[in-house]
Amino acid sequence: MAELEVEKQKGGPREGCRKQRHKKGERKRDNVVMVRVDEGDLKRIDALVDSGQFSSRSEAAAFLISEGIKSKQEMFDKMAEKISQIQELRTELEAMIAEDTKPSETVNQKPDNAGDNQ
Repeated sequence: MAELEVEKQKGGPREGCRKQRHKKGERKRDNVVMVRVDEGDLKRIDALVDSGQFSSRSEAAAFLISEGIKSKQEMFDKMAEKISQIQELRTELEAMIAEDTKPSETVNQKPDNAGDNQ
């Protein structure tokens, strides 16, 4: 029994675990994100695994992240628009600075003999 508790703490296999039931569009998950969660969130993740819906904490957490992103899609769309505007403004600013710091072609210098005629 203690061995099962250690496996639960490590996120390992659970007793009586079945194959993952949520296989919406086999998406490749090659990216690793390490997060710390509080005890309540961990219990919810473990409940998804213990229910047999997912075969690991990783799969359950990936599902929750994906669902969270979907539920905030409108916010992400607005963010993308604002980020695009910011990038355009940065490009304009860079061009303005480059133009302002470009060496001037006509230098306002007096010719060497300009003071001799007076």
